[in-house]
Amino acid sequence: MPARPAARTAAGRSDPEVIPDAEWVVFTRETPTDPMVHVGTVRADDETGARERAASLFPSVDARWLCPADAIDRDGSTTLDGGELP
Repeated sequence: MPARPAARTAAGRSDPEVIPDAEWVVFTRETPTDPMVHVGTVRADDETGARERAASLFPSVDARWLCPADAIDRDGSTTLDGGELP
């Protein structure tokens, strides 16, 4: 697994102790005919940083989609088969 990219400080310096506040949800697909699949999240201060982090973590894919995590409505009340909650 690639090394975790270091966060940037306000002064632009890399600082592995600083974790950006914004979380971005990442979807990828392996080939043009594959569906997009949720593969994880990255943290970055802006869209450019999120794209760079996602590209370093998922380099060999046909496509990557990123979405700010706070733009996704997460519904935890849906039950799975058998009645258990997700």
